Amino acid sequence: MSGTTSPERPAAGARGARLLVAIIGGGFLLLIAAFVGMIFFVHDEARLNAVGPIAAAPGAERGGVIFHGTANIWEVRGRLSQDGARQASVAIDFVGPTGQPAPADLAVRLGLERADDGSAAQALEHRLLRPGSLVATSAPLAPGRWRLRITLPEIEAVQEFRVEP
Repeated sequence: MSGTTSPERPAAGARGARLLVAIIGGGFLLLIAAFVGMIFFVHDEARLNAVGPIAAAPGAERGGVIFHGTANIWEVRGRLSQDGARQASVAIDFVGPTGQPAPADLAVRLGLERADDGSAAQALEHRLLRPGSLVATSAPLAPGRWRLRITLPEIEAVQEFRVEP
C-alpha cells in the first residue's frame, strides 16, 4: 500500500504551518506594540544640529555656532554667538513647510539652562524683527555646558553649546 499516507504525516505538516503562522503573527503583533509604545517613550523634544562654526569677530569675540533643525512643522535656522563678556546672542528664523515665515503671533519662548546640573531654564527675553525672525541676548553666562531651549506649541527644540572660561 504505497499510495496510502500515514495519519501522522498531515498532522506534522499542519503543526509546522501553525507554528510558522504563530511566529510571523507574534512578530507582527510585537512590531505593532513597539510602535504604539513609542508614544509613551518619545519626548516632545527635538535636537537641533550644529551645522557650522561662527568665526570670532567684533561682537562675537568668542565665536559661535550656526544650527538647523525641525520642530513640529517649522524649520528652525539659527545663529548663536558669544561676545567677550560671555553674553550669548541668538538669532532664529522659523520657516514653514511651504517656505512661508512663521506668523508674528506664534507662541515662542526661549530659555537657557545649565546642561551640567539640570537646573530649570532661565527665561530669555526676545524681540521679533519680522514675522518668523527673532533675536535675544542673554546675561553673562558662567563657563560650562549650556542648552538653548526653544519652546513652541507641542514641542521643544534644544541646542547645546559651551561657554569657555
